[in-house]
Amino acid sequence: MTKIRETGNSSMIDDRRGASGGGGGGFGNIFGGGGGIPLPGKLGGGAVGILLALAVFILPRILGGAGVTTPTNGASQTGSQSAAVADGSCNSDLESIICGATEDVENFWNREFQSEGKTYEFTKTVFFTDSTDTGCGTASSSTGPFYCPVDHLVYIDLGFLQQLEQQFGIKGDLAEQYIVAHEYGHHIQNLLGTNAQVQQASQNDPSSANKESVALELQADCYAGVWANDANSRGLLDNASEINEALDAAAAVGDDRIEQQTQGRVDPETFTHGTSEQRKSWFQRGYSTGDYKQCSTFDEL
Repeated sequence: MTKIRETGNSSMIDDRRGASGGGGGGFGNIFGGGGGIPLPGKLGGGAVGILLALAVFILPRILGGAGVTTPTNGASQTGSQSAAVADGSCNSDLESIICGATEDVENFWNREFQSEGKTYEFTKTVFFTDSTDTGCGTASSSTGPFYCPVDHLVYIDLGFLQQLEQQFGIKGDLAEQYIVAHEYGHHIQNLLGTNAQVQQASQNDPSSANKESVALELQADCYAGVWANDANSRGLLDNASEINEALDAAAAVGDDRIEQQTQGRVDPETFTHGTSEQRKSWFQRGYSTGDYKQCSTFDEL
């Protein structure tokens, strides 16, 4: 059990549970592109490729969910969900784990940016059930935890995390907090301009979309490891076994393991997130170095 916990209300949580999502737009319009998400097949490049790279899991492929809907027009749907934090948003055990990670990860990156003379943009983690409107379109629970680069928010359905525990045996505070740290890694990529660079590269060469997606994902894993290093240096991890929890979680969502479990075969041409070994390796890179500038996935893949 980590010491990274939050109880009561948190200013970094937008609790939308109980509010239904609306709008007819599905994901696929993040950077002005159109179309739905082709799961579980090969990425088509452009905005579609970037979208998949911003979720820690490809949920329809893992859980057999319906995933996202196809946009009915070219506009993103943002909806009018309440931004207020409901009383008790961070009181349950799981809520406390996720709320604590959100606060700690954001404060860590704020310190990192300040040390380099940069300004960190604080954002929020959105709790939702069933579906919710985002700057990237309407998301369902089966989309999984994800970051939307348009509204700069991290979205998590806590019910999904419970299902992940049951189906994949991913347990432990740091395993779940790794997911949060990974998604905020995408926020860092957005602030540093990495997302925009990858989008441009995918548009220039659609055949590179999968490779760019994998590099983006693995870098977010590495960023999560950098945060874990800092948390450990502050005495917030009880013992080394907690790092193994995060490594096990990273391995469980490798493309090769997911494809083997869901379709009985592995096709490297469809990889978008990296293999189990790659995800573990890059998280470990971040944890061992404690330096996010060592997360050079784009140069090493």
